[in-house]
Formats: sequence, C-alpha cells, structure tokens
Amino acid sequence: MDKLLSFKKLPVYVFSANRQFDPGEKHINRIYGKSVLLLIRKGVLNFEEDGIPVSLHEGEYYIQRPNLPQRGIIPSESPNYYFIHFDGYYSKGGSLPLRGNFNVKETQMILNKFDNLSASDENLEKEAIFCELLLSLKNQYSSKTTAEKIRQYIMQNLTGNISLDAIAKHFFFSKNQVINIFKKKYDMTPHQFITKERINNSIELIISTDKPLTEIASLVGFADYSNFYKKFLSECGISPIDYKKKISTIKK
Repeated sequence: MDKLLSFKKLPVYVFSANRQFDPGEKHINRIYGKSVLLLIRKGVLNFEEDGIPVSLHEGEYYIQRPNLPQRGIIPSESPNYYFIHFDGYYSKGGSLPLRGNFNVKETQMILNKFDNLSASDENLEKEAIFCELLLSLKNQYSSKTTAEKIRQYIMQNLTGNISLDAIAKHFFFSKNQVINIFKKKYDMTPHQFITKERINNSIELIISTDKPLTEIASLVGFADYSNFYKKFLSECGISPIDYKKKISTIKK
C-alpha cells in the first residue's frame, strides 16, 4: 500500500468530534463508507484494518480508508483523540501519507477552531478549517528528516513487497545511502527494522486471533512461511508454533 491522500481533488469534510475511550474499551467492528482521520492526543488506540493490526500512540495520525473491515480485537489504552469523517481521494502521487506523526500542541490550536464553531455555522467554515489542518499535516511531513520519511514510507508499505531497491528508487538514493541514512538515525538497517516491525505485528495477531500461522505470515508481509519461521525464531528465540502453543496455554 503506497497510495497517499491526494489533494488534486479536495477532500470533503463530513463530521468531526472529540473521543475519549473508557479503560478496557475496544474499537468498534465495522465497514464504513467514509474516510476517517484519527489524531491521537493521549493513550493508545488499537484496531485491525483489513486484517492488519494498527496501534496508534500519542502524536500519531492515521487515515482509515473507506469500505475496509475494521475490528477491535484487543482493548485500547484509554486513548483521547480527535476524528474527522470525510470523503477523500487516494493515489500514488498523493500528498499526505496515510500514517504519520504530528505536533500535538500545534495541531490542537487548529482543532480548537472546530470546537469554537456553533451549530449554525456554515459547512464552508468547517471545510476551511479541515483544509488548514491537512495543509499543516502535509507541512509537518515535509519538514521531516530523510530518515523519518524513509521510516514512514516503510510503515506505509510494511505488509507489501517492500525492499531496499524499492526504497532507494522512491527516494532517488543508492541502496548504500538509504542504509547509512536510516542506520544513523535508528541504529539499525531498514531490513532489520522491517523484520522487527513485521514480527511485532505477527505476535499481536497470534495473541489476539485464532488465524493460522501461514495466514499471519502473509498478512504481516512475509512472502513465504519458511522465511517467517526463521525470522521469528531469530527475533524471539522461540518458533512461532511453540509461541502459539504457549499463548494458548496461558489463555486457558
């Protein structure tokens, strides 16, 4: 998945509000026909989208795409966030990644403008604030370091066929440049980071679902089960089969 939110056709604001989860509350299960922008201010919001686990922390935004199944498999950690329902358009040449970080204080100043509107205010005013918010997120993304942009690109494409070649091509760098830039910032290579994130996602699916291990391997981005098995064993010191048995025993 490397499509971004496009501004060639302006997104259309529908509805927005603040949201606070109770302790132990889960995300609802649904298939929704609108896009939803989530801006996490505190806590952690957990859900699955199209079978892929998503955990959003303070200072992270995420755009839920329309008509994809969303499930609250595990409880969230009392997140406080702002959400905006809208109609959006997505393309590979879009302007805003579907997941990223934002400055909570700076962004809250824009969100306050929604709260200051009255019920009688025109949708045009809400649309103007929404556009200001999207532009702010876009500008914050543009100000990121190259290493941060590489990390965000990896997270956007984590479940697909992402490779060092693809990253280098996307950012117009050599493969060695990508490795050096990323390692200087995160103290690991892009390949190591991809493996670690995929294994973390597989662990969450093993704990929270009864999906077969072969399906989990595919969902988190491994091309074949044997590679998933080797990487899991190397990262965790235990095979995925034995880990699943261990979790099953704990559940009982």
